[in-house]
Amino acid sequence: MPQPPTRILLAKVGLDGHDRGVKVLARALRDAGMEVIYTGLWQTPATAAKAAVEEDVDILGASFHSAAHSTLVPVIMQELARHGRPDMPVVIGGIIPAPDVPSMKQAGVAAILETEASMETIVTTLKDIAAKSRAGRTKSMANGELDRWIAAAKKGERAGLGRVLTWVENDAAESQLGQKFANESGKTIVVGITGSPGVGKSTLIGRVIKELRDRNKRIAVLAVDPASPITGGALLGDRARMTQSAADDGVFLRSSASRGQMGGLAPSTGGMIRAISHTDVDVLIIETVGAGQNDVSARHFASPLVLLLMPGAGDDLQLDKAGITEVADIFVINKADLPGADRLEGQIKDTLGAKRPIVQTVASHGDGVSKLVDVILNHKK
Repeated sequence: MPQPPTRILLAKVGLDGHDRGVKVLARALRDAGMEVIYTGLWQTPATAAKAAVEEDVDILGASFHSAAHSTLVPVIMQELARHGRPDMPVVIGGIIPAPDVPSMKQAGVAAILETEASMETIVTTLKDIAAKSRAGRTKSMANGELDRWIAAAKKGERAGLGRVLTWVENDAAESQLGQKFANESGKTIVVGITGSPGVGKSTLIGRVIKELRDRNKRIAVLAVDPASPITGGALLGDRARMTQSAADDGVFLRSSASRGQMGGLAPSTGGMIRAISHTDVDVLIIETVGAGQNDVSARHFASPLVLLLMPGAGDDLQLDKAGITEVADIFVINKADLPGADRLEGQIKDTLGAKRPIVQTVASHGDGVSKLVDVILNHKK
């Protein structure tokens, strides 16, 4: 059985406002077959650690500038320990002067990637560290830790849920899922959000999360991104558009690579939904891969299924075609400040009928989001 891809989270921690270098690294690691979660600029030690624990990555990779590592690395270690994951390897890079290397290793850093290190050296180093990290996880599961992780997840502990979702993604058989997660309560609302690439799914979800949190709902997000058909690697960047909720303890974000599955979801999405539905989450949002007309897998798991459209993306003939427009429960016209939003709404009503709700939003500004959340929460299955 092939080993699942190495998962690494890359975070720019501190006040460095430049991310070109880390994006180059992210693409190179993707091309080396890794699943790379990128969190965006200006991360704090707390948000970087929280993200790494939720993603249950093999390695937390942090990049620093202006000597911030001396202050922030110990805090990252403290945050990981606070979440119950002092075992998670931390690798750092950026501007790390040679005299600081011993103190960083003493602080618990697994490796320091120097600026002159070749990409081959970086990839080899990371894969070696990841292999050791996974060996430790395998040993823990062999010692009966899985049931403890499941119990912790059901109590709302994010480290337990992170580890359980990795088990679901890499190891769990359907029969095991049925044994571990029987008798679903039905309490969790599962919302699917789908649409073509660039229509604004991640940005809108970020706004929806904030609105739901203002209503005191506990939220989880499963964000699926495509995997390379050549290397199997993936660049999972949806977190970078949901930074408003990065530090919120009432929000759990998990990135997932499609791992070759068609239809907009990943092979493990159904199992992950089942696991999360056994926690204290009120609303679980599933973000699909940038979807085409035939990517309708989300309809089997989500109710409501929300389809994002945008003005100017096609003529009304597209609405006549079979596929995603048939199964959507709610239509959202995002980027409604662009010309043609009202015309598109009229086309939807004329072509598909007026029974299904249509909401116009401008996700970048938050316009229409409160109305959309009302529609979602009042949806009848």
